[in-house]
Amino acid sequence: MKNSLYAGIDVSSQELIVDFLDQNARPLRPPASFPNTPEGWTAVSSSLVATSSLCGPNPTIVCGLEATGDYHLGLLRTLQAERRRHIQVHELNPAAVKHFAKALLNSAKTDRLDARTIALYLLRLQPKPSYLPPLHLQRLRLLTRFRRFLIETRTALKNHLHHLLRFFFPGYQNIAHGKLPAGLLACLAHLPSPHLILEAGEDGLREVKISPRHRPRTTHLKTLLEVARKAPFQKLSRAEQLMIQQLASQILQYSSMVAEIDQEIEDLLQQYFPDQILTTIPGIGKVTAAVILAEVGDVRRFPSKKKFVGYCGLYPRVRQSGKFEVRSHMTNKGNRMLKMAFLLASASARQYNPQIATYYERLRRKGKSKKACGGAIARKLAEIVYTLLSKGEAWNPEKAREGIRLGEEMASGGQKRGAAWPTNSCKPDRGSRPLDDLSSSSSGPHKTIPSSGEIPQCPHPSP
Repeated sequence: MKNSLYAGIDVSSQELIVDFLDQNARPLRPPASFPNTPEGWTAVSSSLVATSSLCGPNPTIVCGLEATGDYHLGLLRTLQAERRRHIQVHELNPAAVKHFAKALLNSAKTDRLDARTIALYLLRLQPKPSYLPPLHLQRLRLLTRFRRFLIETRTALKNHLHHLLRFFFPGYQNIAHGKLPAGLLACLAHLPSPHLILEAGEDGLREVKISPRHRPRTTHLKTLLEVARKAPFQKLSRAEQLMIQQLASQILQYSSMVAEIDQEIEDLLQQYFPDQILTTIPGIGKVTAAVILAEVGDVRRFPSKKKFVGYCGLYPRVRQSGKFEVRSHMTNKGNRMLKMAFLLASASARQYNPQIATYYERLRRKGKSKKACGGAIARKLAEIVYTLLSKGEAWNPEKAREGIRLGEEMASGGQKRGAAWPTNSCKPDRGSRPLDDLSSSSSGPHKTIPSSGEIPQCPHPSP
């Protein structure tokens, strides 16, 4: 670009280092340091506008900074809100900048050198400007991500409590098939030792409250008493009781917080997206729809379905060299929230969506493992979501059934490999295309199946 300013910004929790280059990679002024505060953000914006006048008439300002947690978000919003001159802001992947620095053979690493590397990255590679979601989407994204944090923390607490119960209360799995119902957690929070449970008896356990209207089940209480009688240690130490008591109490507290946040997410979804169509897909509930909408933003920024699936990280890792090619497990790249949302929704879709269930069974008959089929279902859901959001149309089960029928015909050998395809149809991609176009311009009443979003408990690993 002619008459351009390329500014690289190294962001830390306390400081911002800015380096200024022109279109010929020549420094326009020495690197400057600013505090990472609202006043510092304004000063950076003013400095960019003032320095751009050194580039000539009608300069273009291109600014880049790495995505470092949330330290850069305030500056990002300030630069995009600049009105004196338009600033192209790029939120860069730190891994990409790191590999670019390796290509430059940089042997040293300082904040000023990092800012210079970012400026050179912008100049040499010319990336596209970053997408910054509007404030209401950022608000919804904060809630959905905090909910995921709560669920993951609660899962870790449950796994730890499972470990303690297997040692101090062997046979507790008979209470609720190895699960931790609220009634059992409430009893352990009040009576964290076998001798306390036996002293309270069934009548004392009945007085334990889960909520003002709910109490533990009688069958659970009887089984808990039987497990307490057979416990290898009847009286636990104060520290052992404290571990069980605190874990049970925190799990109940986190569950209450998740329920409250779920309600808030549903309210915001109704407020911001009253006409959203994602919940018309059987197997995608309101919370999952909120996660998808908050993370995707404007679906038009993805030029193709393949790009959207890549952003979700729902594709296998491929290693190929010469005649050697290996397709291993799913990549660890992509948007973590979207990947988790689609993987969890795949389980609900197999249960509540007949078309997805048929597709899943067809994959199983081909010899695919359950894990591989779950990943394929998640990818298919991502493709369906992209199609519906792009067209602005709701799920249509009739088109889905037709797509399944065509897929079954191809899977049963209706079309031989290499044979000519009918002129009035398009050749599907290995039988995965028939489910792509599942939308309709008319939407009727649909049943919404909420997705719990819970992570599988030990001993089964989370996806």
